[in-house]
Amino acid sequence: DLVPSFDSRILVVGAYEAGKTTLVSNLIGKAIPRERQSTDGIDVYFGKLLFDLKKQKLLKKTKGVHSFPKAIYQKILSYRNSVTNEDAIPRKTQPDVPNDDVLQELSVKIHEYEDAESTELNVDQEVIPIPVLDFAGQTVYHATHQTFITSHGIYIITFNGSKELDAPLSDREDERKTILENIRQWVSSILLYSHPDNKDYPKLMFVATHKDLVCQQDVSNKRAQLLNTLSACFTDENIQSHIMLQHLFFVNALNENDPEMEELRECISTTITENPQWGQKVPKQFLILEMMFAALVEEGKIIIPLEDAEKMNSTTGVKPLSTTELGLFLGVQNICGKMTYIDYPQLRNYISIVTSVPIIASLHQGRLTKSDLTNIWSSGKFSHFLQHEEYFRQLLVHYDILSEVRRYDRESGKKIYVDRYLVPCMITTQNTTTFVEKHLTSGKCISFAFEFIAADVPDAIPCRLIASILSIWNVKSYENVDLLFSGFVAVVLDRKHDLVVKTEHNTVAVYIVHKDRKELIIKDLASCVIEVLEQNLAKISEVYSLSFTSDNITQRYVPFHVKLKSGCLSPNCLLDAEDVNSIETYWVCDDHRYITPKSELEIWYTDRTFNKQTIFCISNVHVGILDAVLSMLLNDSQLLRICNSLTKEEVRSLAFNLGVSNTKLDAIDIDSIPMNKFYSLRVCREKNKSCNDFVKAMEAAEINRHAMCQILRQEEVETDLPDKILNLPPSDEMFDKLCLRIGKEWMVLGLELGIEIERLEQIEYDNPKVLREVSRQMLYCWRNREDNSTIRELLHALERSGRNPHLITETLENCESFPKLIPVD
Repeated sequence: DLVPSFDSRILVVGAYEAGKTTLVSNLIGKAIPRERQSTDGIDVYFGKLLFDLKKQKLLKKTKGVHSFPKAIYQKILSYRNSVTNEDAIPRKTQPDVPNDDVLQELSVKIHEYEDAESTELNVDQEVIPIPVLDFAGQTVYHATHQTFITSHGIYIITFNGSKELDAPLSDREDERKTILENIRQWVSSILLYSHPDNKDYPKLMFVATHKDLVCQQDVSNKRAQLLNTLSACFTDENIQSHIMLQHLFFVNALNENDPEMEELRECISTTITENPQWGQKVPKQFLILEMMFAALVEEGKIIIPLEDAEKMNSTTGVKPLSTTELGLFLGVQNICGKMTYIDYPQLRNYISIVTSVPIIASLHQGRLTKSDLTNIWSSGKFSHFLQHEEYFRQLLVHYDILSEVRRYDRESGKKIYVDRYLVPCMITTQNTTTFVEKHLTSGKCISFAFEFIAADVPDAIPCRLIASILSIWNVKSYENVDLLFSGFVAVVLDRKHDLVVKTEHNTVAVYIVHKDRKELIIKDLASCVIEVLEQNLAKISEVYSLSFTSDNITQRYVPFHVKLKSGCLSPNCLLDAEDVNSIETYWVCDDHRYITPKSELEIWYTDRTFNKQTIFCISNVHVGILDAVLSMLLNDSQLLRICNSLTKEEVRSLAFNLGVSNTKLDAIDIDSIPMNKFYSLRVCREKNKSCNDFVKAMEAAEINRHAMCQILRQEEVETDLPDKILNLPPSDEMFDKLCLRIGKEWMVLGLELGIEIERLEQIEYDNPKVLREVSRQMLYCWRNREDNSTIRELLHALERSGRNPHLITETLENCESFPKLIPVD
């Protein structure tokens, strides 16, 4: 029951003061501003630009069709008429179109929005609303742009055509880019974020503005000069398939009758229909729900509870969407830029439909308080944000625009609420301290880099990565200056290690600095850092491919590679991470002939498992394991211990002998080997297999049945920590530091702590793709149980899960509250 959906959008981008807002006003028929207006964030225009399906062209300033819901209503009526005019399909009981009652209710609602002076659409006129997004040009706003950039749409890159392309954007010292560099960065960002399925889309048009500032007789030469420079700049074949440089539009956007504005509309109209996404099939219910949401936009509602959307879904007059289908609808609308729906715990209960995205352009120091944010949103344009202040604050945190500051009580280690946020994308100051010269040296640090395939790294990526880092570690203070600058941050990992992240060309470089010398850097700390940052960058670099087919919404990632730096620390001396194994003893960089030992390169990928000595095992299983034990069903942690003593092949053979088919075992698609083995045996437990059944299956599979002794294993762990510390409950500060060192096998530790797999799966669902957060929530879940949780129990669980229990001591030593934790006799 799919019907064609004609969706597109126009995204107008470029530097500030390029005339984007004036161009948009001319396109949509809005009154053209005669004075310069700065866009705050992104302005989104819904239903202001309409496309005539029959004439295949954009409509210009047509009264009566600028109501967004009415435009979609026309689309629904068109579909309804086409269905009712066809021969009836026999035995079809489910209505294909909304019933008359629903249509009448929607029609009445729409007419309430109509302007008394507006003229009605022709009965046979079919129009499609084309959203137009006007992007703010200032660098500080770029962190928001990734949310809206996909392959779905047409991009108009705007620049001031009256100036030379090598002219600076402005006279400000903190904005040194030229007009051409700004254009290149926009092209790079769009193509990097879009990652389209079709190599030719999205399409990028170029519009030069301010033609009125050029003498009429010089316009032709100026256009040719601009076109030649742009053509010479973009010679890569992959880029050329996206950009439209057959003609450069040179417009005076202040003039409603500029003939090139009409040429631009015709070009946009043709490009819209040529996009393969135009006319994709969607469930018919999508059209009805889209119109209902559009009606709410006209009413001024910007936040819709998810439960209200579910109610709307049940009153469309057709078969309602399932929960999964409704989620798909919301996801598609989010990608199309019509609404924002984020399937994350603190955000998934609301849907926001906004016509502008405000950010704070005046906070160049990158710091603000909660009250500052409230004051900003109290202005007339954004006052409606205050009604849902917490939701929008969490949305900004989710997009790494705001970073929450973490502080702990020095006595107890409990979190302290701090009414302050860091806003890295707002920071324009440069690093003028001596920290880099004195501490980023070959003798003190090791380094790797995220290298992007694109020639220019979008501003948003390092800003968001820095923001995510600030949500984990605290900024380092050096000579009474916080080391947080534009494209640069240094944070404190522990008392002896610092972490530095800085932008270098088309890379984001990461350094671990030791207080004394790099040979003393803790190996598993380095591997934790690269694991956390690589995962964060993948999450930050998420892009989407829009499809209504069986694949639905496909998640992709901006392409980047991990490169290891030579000990010389030069930005040009890089080695592919996968090439480390081919090095015998050392690597000599080509430019400086610097010798880097292989051990220094391998530190980033240190195996963090702890090689335990073989434990004492009793010689007779039936003596060592009591009859009462043989009859019991194994819990999750006991199953895990058995898995840890067997290879993947032995677990598969054991499961097969317990009655699990190879087909079911093949269906377990989990990358983690420990968890793959665990789920293979858990299927057996679901069949009510007892401990005795496991022993017999081991004999049949010719597996050493002494592996069953693992279920009762609880050996002592050597530690220097006194009992007074071991018997204490872990603190918030300890958890927040420890969660960064647990890594991908967090579920294994959770099972050893006695948390049921269903609860762990729920934690993973609530915190998708955020490794440190799932580890943190797992630890808090364990501590919040009714029985008293202690550091001793955590120590034993770490050892059983294959991790070095000394990690507890290292973590405590780096907690500010640790010296205060030792109880007094």
